[in-house]
Amino acid sequence: MYLIIVLLSYITTEVLSSDPSEVFITVDEKYFKTNSVINIKSGQTLSIECASSVIGSDSVNYKWYLSKRPYTQQVNQREEASSSKVFTVTANSTHTGYYMCLIRSEEGYAVFTPVLHVVVEYFDIETVSAKTTIEPNEKVAVLKCSQINANPAPIVTWKKDGVDVRNINLDSNVMHVTGKVVDKQYNIEENDLVILNYQDNYAGTYSCDVEATGSFFKGRTATAKSYSVKTAASFSLMNDNSSQILFIDNGGKPKVGDAITLRCGACGYPTPSYEWYDTADKKLQTSDVYERPSSNKIRYQNEYVEVLETSMIVKSIKATDDDTEYKCAALTATSKSVESIRLTLSDTVPKFNKTIENSQYNIPGATVILDFGLEVKGDIDIMWNGQGLDKFILNDDSTAMANRGDLNLDNDNNVLTISNIQKNASGVFQCIVYNEAGMVSAYKTVIIRESQPAQVAHTTASTTDITVKGNDIHSVRGANFTMQCTGSGNPTPSDISIDVPDSTSAIASSLVKVNKEGKYIGNLLIDKVTEQYAGVYKCCTHNFIKGLKETACVNISLAVEEKVSVTQHSEDTDYTLVIGTQVYGTTGYPLSASCKATGLPRPTISIKRNNDCGTVSTITKSNDIEIIQVDYANDTVCNTDSFQCCGNNTIQGTLYSDCYDWITISFVDQEKPNDVKIENSGNLASDDSSLVSLMETLELNCSAKSFPESEFTWEYRNSESASNTFQKLDSISFQTSVTKSKGFTYSMLNTIGTAGDLLKGTNYEFQCTAKNVFGQTSVIKSIQITSSAANQVSASVYLGVGIVLFIAALVAVFIMYIFFIISSGKKKRSDLGIMSCLVCKCCEPKQPVDRPAPHYDYKLLSLEKMATNSFHVPLYSHPRLVPVEPSESLSRAPVYRELEQMTIQTNSMNKYEQLF
Repeated sequence: MYLIIVLLSYITTEVLSSDPSEVFITVDEKYFKTNSVINIKSGQTLSIECASSVIGSDSVNYKWYLSKRPYTQQVNQREEASSSKVFTVTANSTHTGYYMCLIRSEEGYAVFTPVLHVVVEYFDIETVSAKTTIEPNEKVAVLKCSQINANPAPIVTWKKDGVDVRNINLDSNVMHVTGKVVDKQYNIEENDLVILNYQDNYAGTYSCDVEATGSFFKGRTATAKSYSVKTAASFSLMNDNSSQILFIDNGGKPKVGDAITLRCGACGYPTPSYEWYDTADKKLQTSDVYERPSSNKIRYQNEYVEVLETSMIVKSIKATDDDTEYKCAALTATSKSVESIRLTLSDTVPKFNKTIENSQYNIPGATVILDFGLEVKGDIDIMWNGQGLDKFILNDDSTAMANRGDLNLDNDNNVLTISNIQKNASGVFQCIVYNEAGMVSAYKTVIIRESQPAQVAHTTASTTDITVKGNDIHSVRGANFTMQCTGSGNPTPSDISIDVPDSTSAIASSLVKVNKEGKYIGNLLIDKVTEQYAGVYKCCTHNFIKGLKETACVNISLAVEEKVSVTQHSEDTDYTLVIGTQVYGTTGYPLSASCKATGLPRPTISIKRNNDCGTVSTITKSNDIEIIQVDYANDTVCNTDSFQCCGNNTIQGTLYSDCYDWITISFVDQEKPNDVKIENSGNLASDDSSLVSLMETLELNCSAKSFPESEFTWEYRNSESASNTFQKLDSISFQTSVTKSKGFTYSMLNTIGTAGDLLKGTNYEFQCTAKNVFGQTSVIKSIQITSSAANQVSASVYLGVGIVLFIAALVAVFIMYIFFIISSGKKKRSDLGIMSCLVCKCCEPKQPVDRPAPHYDYKLLSLEKMATNSFHVPLYSHPRLVPVEPSESLSRAPVYRELEQMTIQTNSMNKYEQLF
């Protein structure tokens, strides 16, 4: 048994519990807020429950309706299935359809739940056999499929001798009727098989096969009826030259991008030929699909149209093809029958395109307009379910709201107008729009009550950055917040505004208005608050009662605040250097040191001092900054001094204070740059600070100690040149960068490209000059451009590494060999001798006396390969060595030759492979 519960959240008159759009269906504890489909087998039972609880209501009524389509308007197409809250359905062919529940309360609340589409599936096919004879040249013979007892509708296929009739060539004389029958003369119905102008070769076994669809029986096949067709002995010759279209098929409703086949079937004698025409009555090319299947494509309206005898295929449907009309013509020598076939795109699910708040407030006698807007493609039905009604509101329901108001329903624009509305009409109105693609519904709660003049309230909420006290807002500097005021009244206010101070007129455009639940809300978005935003803001709203405008306003005060903060404010000059809390001045030059207090309201600042030298002054920079400054004259007698600054301000009655660390003043004697030096940053500098490889970039770093900091100039000269004069660097070949720090300056010089590309000589001198207001100091660095590679390793390095590796490998091999001999139990001197020859190459291998003549294999083995259990890798594969050509002395060294390659002679490499 399936248990389906339809639950409804709703709204009552004046007492609102929730949004009525929050209706949902539960199926096996799964929730669905939209229409749902339930597939069940015939014979099963289905229990559905319509549940609700209306606040303040003692009685709730329920009615279940069943129809063959969702929310049908016609009463005779909708039957009342049950008036119980719980309804048990026994699944059979008569219980397939759309179920919906209407919930009503004593107060008049009424609303429909979503639709529950119950599909009862069954597939009960009994094969019926029949025999028939058809006279030769009989104009129309009809074979009917037996009654098909299946749901959902199955796929029907006609076969001749077991082959689909669509796949055999019978000159278009055997056709499966699909689509719409346009001629009733021959009692033809959909899914019949018509045989035109019967010939002897049409005889055979014809069968009507069905294939199940749906969920439970999908894919199951059966034969509904089987015909044994024979040719009659007598016949009458026909020669009427007539043609008559029997059926047309537009292929259903495709989607954009689909391909669709239009069909047309006609009878006549002789068998008619077919022509197809477009909307402009232009004849389209026709070709025989069986004889020339590859030559029947023509270019038509930027898409391919394939024209066959009885059908035409339109490929890749476009949106502009909707409602395109084609024509099919069936012709004989003296007759022509024409039918139009309209290509229609599939419907789209209706969609409301207007956002409407759930509730609407008004006064008795007012006119209420409910307009949700609508976007849809295809034929639609629109219904309105009104407050307190046990019926749908239709165009002809002049008494549907007797004593509640007058209705005017505009179905074309989906607008319901209720004029002279009364208080007893308060409640929920439901708009339902549906077509073949789906259904959409929306709710609107109308509350009718006595008039109330407009009122407005300040409703800004406090946050971590702002504090709201009544109509006062205290905001920190830099905060982002929304100033809000809310208008109310009945009818709902029609507008709201916020007037801003003149200094903040730019933010007036950021006002966002929202009409919600009978209130009009104004939200003023304020971004990164500054002191200019402080001031009085005025919020106003209004409504109209009996033609009179009722206005209400409120003033909102915004104060921008910031706790006091004190910082160092002294600055570097040519004769002053600031490092943290230390301020260094130059003997004989004036000096100013200061600190700054920032805050809103503007803080007051004070100073504590150790000495009385210097002059103290207070400077007000703005409404949020105050500075205290100590000035020392050029002839001051103070060598050192120190002071501390403190500030305070008051915010909302609370005193805030802040102090900066003690600032120390010192006077020093300044001089020209000293300790000037040039360093070579090249790769060869670690061996010789004057060497630069011609394959690398020249990099020199010049540094100097000075106060104030230095400026640098670079020059260079070729020591081998006859002129021997320094010249300035050009920006094409060289680039420099300068980094300044407190009391230090660094300048980096490098070539643009390699040194060999720019410097053609060998010996150069580079001069760095550091200069400040007290003088300058120069230093010269000699550089030698060499062809040596930065990564070249001397022969002695190779030799040393080789000896160490050789000795380590020799010891390792000897230990492994002894271990192998011990483990195998064969301690033969001959084996030991062979191994000794292997390592030292000092003797020839000797043949063991107890073995047959050996067969020698030669393999290459390096020391590294011996350690990695593989054979032959060149010496330079070692990760700590680089591939360079050995020097002549190294190549002659015995150790190098020994490392580079060893030849191992052995009668069986398997033993040594195991060993290594």
